[in-house]
Amino acid sequence: MTRPAAPLTLTRVRLGPGGPLVALRIADGRVVAVTGPDDLDGPALDLDGRTVLPGLWDAHVHAAQWAGNRRRVDLSGLASAREVAEALRPHAGIEPAVHAIGDRANSLALDAFSAVRCRGRVEHAQLLTAEDVPRFAELGVTAGVQPTHAVDDRDVADRHWAGRTGRAFAYADLLAAGAALEFGSDAPVAPLDPWVTLAAAVHRTGDDRPAWHPEQRVTVRAALAASARGRALVRVGDPADLVIVDVDPLDADPGTLRAMPVHGTLLGGRWTHGPL
Repeated sequence: MTRPAAPLTLTRVRLGPGGPLVALRIADGRVVAVTGPDDLDGPALDLDGRTVLPGLWDAHVHAAQWAGNRRRVDLSGLASAREVAEALRPHAGIEPAVHAIGDRANSLALDAFSAVRCRGRVEHAQLLTAEDVPRFAELGVTAGVQPTHAVDDRDVADRHWAGRTGRAFAYADLLAAGAALEFGSDAPVAPLDPWVTLAAAVHRTGDDRPAWHPEQRVTVRAALAASARGRALVRVGDPADLVIVDVDPLDADPGTLRAMPVHGTLLGGRWTHGPL
C-alpha cells in the first residue's frame, strides 16, 4: 500500500497566470490551504515567484484508449443518426465518445446525441457548420479537440476544404457559444506535449507563417483550462496534481509557450519531476 505523500508547503508561488504571490499547503494528496505568501508556519519551499497551475491532462491519447477497447460500441457501417441512436440505446448511462471530422459527420454525431439524450464527447470536431456550433453547449456535448492538427493540417485543409476553412478548428466560436473544450494531442499522431498543444491553440501557427484563421485563436487562460479538465485555478480541496513553470504563461512569447520551462510537477502531492 502506498503511503500518503508527506505534507508540503510552497511559498512565494504565483497562483495561476498573472495571479498573486501566495503560500500553498498540500496534505493527504490535496491542496488544503492557499494564503498570503508569509502566512503559513513551518518549513516551506520558496518557489521565487514561479507560477503554479492545475495539472495538465491530455484528453486524447491512443495509449490510454487501448485499455477501453472492450467497452466500445462499434458504430461502423451505420448510415444515419437514427441507426446510431438505436445502437446506443442499450448502453444508456455511458457517455459515448464519437470521432467526427467533417461537417456532415459532426452533424450526424450531434443528431445522435440529441436522439439518445445523453451527454458525451465528439472527438476532433474539425469542420463544423455554423448551425452545429451552438449545439455542443445545448446538448451538453464536449468538444475533444487537438489544436496541433490545426497548424499541421492547414495546407491540407486549404486544399480540400477550400472556402470552408473559416469554420475549421473553430475553437473560438465553440467557446463563444458556451461549449466545453478539452484539448488533447492525439499522440502518437502528434507530440505528447501539452505546451505544443497550447501554443497551437493560442497562436494558430507552428512555424514562421502568420496565424491561420487568427479569429479562431483562444486566450492563454482558456487554453490552460481546456488542458486541465476545465480547472482554471488551483483551489483549496483540489487534488494536488500540479505543474510549476518558470515563466508566467501570460508573459511567454510564442516560442517560450511552445517549449515552456517546467520547474516541477506533482501528482497527488508527490513530486514526479522537479527539485525534490
